[in-house]
Amino acid sequence: MAQRDPLKDILIELFGPDPGTRNKRNAQSAPESVVRAYRTFAPIAVASAALAFYAPQLADTALTDTVDQAGQFITTVHGYRWPLAVLASAWSMLDILRWHGHRQRRALESQLRQTTRHLPVKVTVAFPPGICSLRSAKIRLPRGAIIRPKEMDEFTTAVRGAAGRTGTCTYTVRHHAHRDLILIARTPVEPDTRSPRHKALQTALSAGTIFKEPAVTVASRDEDGVETGYKITFTPSLNSGARGFQTKVDEALAALAGHHESGRTWATEWTPSEGYLVMYLRAPLPIRVDHPLALVDENLRHLPYATGAANLSLYWDVSTKSNKPHCLIVGPTGGGKTSVIRTLLTEASRRGIPFLGVDPKMIELDGLEGYPGCAAIVYDAVRSAMLVRALHAEMMARNHYVHVKKIEPSQLPLLIAVLDEFFILSGKWQRLAKDEDEEIRAQIKQLDPLGAWADLAVLARSAGIRLLLGVQRPDASLFGSSSGNARDNFGTRISLGNLSQDGALMMWGDAHVGREVDTSIPGRGVVTALDGSPVDAQMWWTPNVDPHPNKWNQLSKEEKAIVHGLTPTESPTFEFFSTELREFVESERVLARRAREYGDAPEPSVLTDFATDHDTVGADDFADAIPASAVTEGMVILLDDDNGDQVPVTVDTVTVMRDKDTGDVLETVLSINTGGRVKTTVHFDATEVVMLPEPDTVLTTA
Repeated sequence: MAQRDPLKDILIELFGPDPGTRNKRNAQSAPESVVRAYRTFAPIAVASAALAFYAPQLADTALTDTVDQAGQFITTVHGYRWPLAVLASAWSMLDILRWHGHRQRRALESQLRQTTRHLPVKVTVAFPPGICSLRSAKIRLPRGAIIRPKEMDEFTTAVRGAAGRTGTCTYTVRHHAHRDLILIARTPVEPDTRSPRHKALQTALSAGTIFKEPAVTVASRDEDGVETGYKITFTPSLNSGARGFQTKVDEALAALAGHHESGRTWATEWTPSEGYLVMYLRAPLPIRVDHPLALVDENLRHLPYATGAANLSLYWDVSTKSNKPHCLIVGPTGGGKTSVIRTLLTEASRRGIPFLGVDPKMIELDGLEGYPGCAAIVYDAVRSAMLVRALHAEMMARNHYVHVKKIEPSQLPLLIAVLDEFFILSGKWQRLAKDEDEEIRAQIKQLDPLGAWADLAVLARSAGIRLLLGVQRPDASLFGSSSGNARDNFGTRISLGNLSQDGALMMWGDAHVGREVDTSIPGRGVVTALDGSPVDAQMWWTPNVDPHPNKWNQLSKEEKAIVHGLTPTESPTFEFFSTELREFVESERVLARRAREYGDAPEPSVLTDFATDHDTVGADDFADAIPASAVTEGMVILLDDDNGDQVPVTVDTVTVMRDKDTGDVLETVLSINTGGRVKTTVHFDATEVVMLPEPDTVLTTA
């Protein structure tokens, strides 16, 4: 292939034949160009100016017979040399501008033909044209020419790519189809003053598929002009309203924004129905918060217990109008569950709300016994069943009082009932129902504590009775057979430590919430916010209020000051609507006083060679219980042998039968290998629990 000569090409373009004539001669089928050949007359002006300047030198070479005529002409021309020079320069400049305009018209015609396959009728560029780039242009199309959107995009890209290489301007290309016209205009590019964080957010969102048509704008700045908030708009979709999707986007946006120089953390507030979210800065959660002595919330029906983001106080609303009347606390031993219970009960006491409780482990709530506002703390399993039945009678008596007196339920005095370690308590009731003593079996059957508890969880709200439930792990079986309605009444929820996937679903309805809690910080967890959504929070630390010297002397001076500051000067008043609860509380107080006066405990002994493992496992020496449906293969549990003693066994297989419509547990079957090929099958109903042999380690919050 022969090499092209650039100089020859330019000369042909300047002085050669019309391109349309060449097209007709070279290819009869090729369309004729609407841009005529470039013609220049500047060389004539330049030659005239040069002749005027060099006229004297040319006169010396003139012929003799023409000397007089030549001399006169040369003298005349030489006198106009400077005007001719100016004219030649202006004419040359004009031709240079015409040359650039010609090149730009040719380029636009070629780009239009290549991208849209249309030959323009006329191409006009602004005069004077831009030297380095196109200023503006107008392209007249054939009548009725159709240009598809994709072709128009390709033409726009070609125009911007060929004419806008400086980076200081961009081109707007508009197609007026009704006028068969394309207008091209150059607009300066505004300098990008966005911060690196702003650019990173916009670039990542534009490159990803999270949102459709995302746009990031600055929503707020601080006094120094540092960006503290961003508004991200997008086209609403089905995903934008899902909580799981929002949680993942929140994490991604926080990672993109990075650590802020103020030390605060990023949070988001979604408005998916209107297609935008706002990123803002909030103060980080504190590492430790001592129980404030001042009333953080003046509403006497709000029991504050934790601090959330931006120093927001979170509370349990125990008022009659509350849609979250009962409280559920989930947390392992040492996670701060007992401290949260102490916080809520001391706040209830200082606000005039009495309480009573059940502590099957005998070590969690014993310090509250005798505290102002505490009616009783029950430790015995049979007495606990009697208390639950008495609470049921109190609930029915209160509802009857409201019915007869025609008063509003909000006029009833409030009462808080605490059931800590509910699974252990439930396990004890189930063992008592199988006890060898026929009288005890009949008593537990008559009291029916699990049935009474299920009724309380659903109906106690309107009677002014509030339930505070503490468990080590959540499970639907703790709410009885009608788990759906009962669970919804426990709207105030607190989870400490990391939950399992099933636990997160049960507590928060989301398998991702509460599974990444920083357990190195005591009291850190997830709680129900004021709007009902789960949020991270730091629980308040309330020390043990037990006045016994063995407990009191372990407290620091600051902790003693907290206990003194929280203790109310007047004890809340107890008002009983049923004789069953009043008589139970009176008898329990008598038993507690007698136990304090005459009670004794054997001193610890050293394990000898004559002791056996069988002797060390007692009926009340377990530290945790779980629902039978939560048992997994290979787990070691405690079961009763032929003598009624609990022995550790290993579970081979687990079969959980559920309702096909609701998914609730109906029955659990455990297969136990007792040796050899013989296997024992044990059946558990939906509410039964099994005991774990490993004792808990009692931890204290530093």
